[in-house]
Amino acid sequence: MVDAVFLALLVVHVGSIVAWMGGAVLFVSVIAPSLRTMSPAARGEFVTATLPKYFRFIQGSSITAVAAGLVMYGYQIATSQAPTGSGQISLQSGIIVALIALIVLFGLGVPAGRKMVALVKQMGKSPSEDLAAQLALQQRKATMASRLGVALLGVTLILMILGAEL
Repeated sequence: MVDAVFLALLVVHVGSIVAWMGGAVLFVSVIAPSLRTMSPAARGEFVTATLPKYFRFIQGSSITAVAAGLVMYGYQIATSQAPTGSGQISLQSGIIVALIALIVLFGLGVPAGRKMVALVKQMGKSPSEDLAAQLALQQRKATMASRLGVALLGVTLILMILGAEL
């Protein structure tokens, strides 16, 4: 018989992971390279119109992914469905790596994105070379956070597959 609670948690967890990882890949492969080639005016419009929504999406999907995963893991333990042995170790390692990815997102990526938006708005009022340099630095930080996030989520994916004991 299918466990409806586990299945619902699994769907939410996997769906939000796909959104989180997909968003990070999108930033690394499309958004960051596009920002480097845009004119300052186009970059300003794009950053102020798109990045706040993008980062809200990433924050929501990442929190949902981690929360659903932790609840699902707790549910498995409570119902004696949790894997044992190496599967258990893989799942626990995956949880740790996912939490590190979440820390990278909220500790580096989101602050850099917010700072980018603030700098673009400030540059609209009084452009300067110093602000442009700060904007480039924040863009590099956001890109680095996304690259690191993609790598960490890739490792998490592998660990979770190993832990599923298929």
